[in-house]
Amino acid sequence: MGTARTGVTRRSTLLSLCALVLGPLLLITGCGFLALTACEAPGDRDDPRPRATVPAEVLRALRTASTVTRQAGSARVTAVMTMGDRVSTRTTGTLGWRDGLNGALTIRYTGGTLVGTLRGLDIGTTEARFVDGVYYARMSDAFAAESGGRHWVRHPHDSSANFAPNQSVELLLAAPDTRRTGRETVRGVPATRYTGTLRPADLPTRGPAADESAELRDQLRAAGVTEERVDVWIDGAGRLVKRAERSETAAGTLHSTAYYRQFGVRVAPVTAPPPADTVDYAALLPSRAGQ
Repeated sequence: MGTARTGVTRRSTLLSLCALVLGPLLLITGCGFLALTACEAPGDRDDPRPRATVPAEVLRALRTASTVTRQAGSARVTAVMTMGDRVSTRTTGTLGWRDGLNGALTIRYTGGTLVGTLRGLDIGTTEARFVDGVYYARMSDAFAAESGGRHWVRHPHDSSANFAPNQSVELLLAAPDTRRTGRETVRGVPATRYTGTLRPADLPTRGPAADESAELRDQLRAAGVTEERVDVWIDGAGRLVKRAERSETAAGTLHSTAYYRQFGVRVAPVTAPPPADTVDYAALLPSRAGQ
């Protein structure tokens, strides 16, 4: 009985750590906590909600930035994330988003109350691969021992969803209080900063995006997300060079900041891990783990 209980507890712990490992992958792609719900461009220009509080020139600048950043197609990325006092990370790599999300990232766990546990399970550093919009996280031998000998976790998403960095700009287009907050220099690059806060109730209830927004609203509430604060910095060419997001959730506050440079850089080809060494994230969820 004690051995069985220990095994269940260990598996539960590993599944929780798996969620923490995958978190930075979702955040780095520019959708913050909303990425967990595969958000789909809520800032539709046909959104019928009154937008008098957002200056027209701000909306024009952000729409241009979304288009220009999307068309850039790729960039080198550096990011940091903190999830309350539980874990902090630093992520580096190159991503392409011209035809689905592709590229590779290295995630280092740098602090937090769980970092010792992570390192004890040999998860001090994680390799992440994005292949045709599906992402994979390389776990450890300790994790594989609890997942049928499989080291990689696969997390697919709706192929129609847009996870390029311009998604942060799209979030600002949906926020009712979006504003320009001044000029700053981001790692030597002059940029204009824009800020806004998005809540589930802000998503449109009418128009072309209503169905997608209703589903997203339900998912956000189920995840305990009460609001998302978004800041973006746009350079003189209209490209997103920095984004910062703060999510207020039932589990606490989550912060992430990402920097983008060398737009249009070549992205080295990456391949999906062997299927025999891969497990789907959905199969690890607690509701299924006990079946």
